[in-house]
Amino acid sequence: MAELAFKEFAFKKGSKTTIYLYQSSIEIIHHGLLGKFNKVKLNQYKNIIDVSIKQPGIASNGTIVLDCGNNKNKSEKSLNTIEFSKSEKELAIELKESIEKQISIIKGQRADSAVDNFEKLKKLKELADLGILSDEEYNEQKERILEG
Repeated sequence: MAELAFKEFAFKKGSKTTIYLYQSSIEIIHHGLLGKFNKVKLNQYKNIIDVSIKQPGIASNGTIVLDCGNNKNKSEKSLNTIEFSKSEKELAIELKESIEKQISIIKGQRADSAVDNFEKLKKLKELADLGILSDEEYNEQKERILEG
């Protein structure tokens, strides 16, 4: 089953870009001429290092840039950049905050998962040390935990 977006942002004046926020990823669609030649970029929140915003100037649009560690590549950077006009500034700020919130949630889940796995491995080792589990059973259960 495909994941459903929980939020949509449409920038119509800056760069004609639509952004869909999902539970674990963000999809950026840069709309091309007459709905053709769209450029689509899907980023997992866990891969986003930083979200920066540049305010619009007197005669220039503002930008939101998602840094996924590969922005040295010019085409990747352009796919991870969202332009917005002065009138879309509030929408851009809301988008940035929403992305940062999801990144925080994902990182929190990963930390919780690591702690849970550590506790499971610790209990498993205790059972093996007490002789309740054989070496084979211990290794099998350990692999299951580590594989997630």
